[in-house]
Amino acid sequence: MIADDHPVVLMGTRAALEAAGDIDVVGEASNGDQLVELLASRPCDVVVTDFSMPGGRHGDGLSLIDLIRRRYPRLPVVVLTMVNNAAVLQTMRTRGALGLCDKRAPLTEVAVAVRQAAAGHAYLSETIRRQFDEAGVLCRADAVRLSAREIEVVRLYVSGMSIGQIAERLSRSVKTVSRQKRDAMRKLGIDHDSRLSEYARERGLSS
Repeated sequence: MIADDHPVVLMGTRAALEAAGDIDVVGEASNGDQLVELLASRPCDVVVTDFSMPGGRHGDGLSLIDLIRRRYPRLPVVVLTMVNNAAVLQTMRTRGALGLCDKRAPLTEVAVAVRQAAAGHAYLSETIRRQFDEAGVLCRADAVRLSAREIEVVRLYVSGMSIGQIAERLSRSVKTVSRQKRDAMRKLGIDHDSRLSEYARERGLSS
């Protein structure tokens, strides 16, 4: 089952998987809500989902990965992403993504990732593997600077959501979300929302 909010990517992903010859696409979704509905109505062996799909009740990103892993703990998840921050990518893995595919890499990689995930094996695009290798200690330092919750708040905020909308999406209080945004900006030495947007773009957190 595949999910992406860009029709061209969705179409290309389907074509690449079907061209592999041994993979059937049993459903397509353009946001988190559609994906959750599809998963509830038909079985599949692997989910391939974009990381950033704004909109919908169930959200995207880490919250969507969490929901899928909670409801379908045995279902392998492969994430398509433009994120180029090793700490965020590592958080995706620790939250349950078995495969990570760079959306800038050839779509033929997705079929390889699906086969690996179906067999219970992890998969990383070569570009993502290289990011992990090159980041080394810097990656771990960056992970300490921002928590996974702070990263998710920043990502949703720069995507255009208000503090209230983020609070509702993540089932947190407005006060908590405001504090997490403020803490993230303080840790990063950022004093203006426009600079927060720049930070997010530089690290692939905004689509």
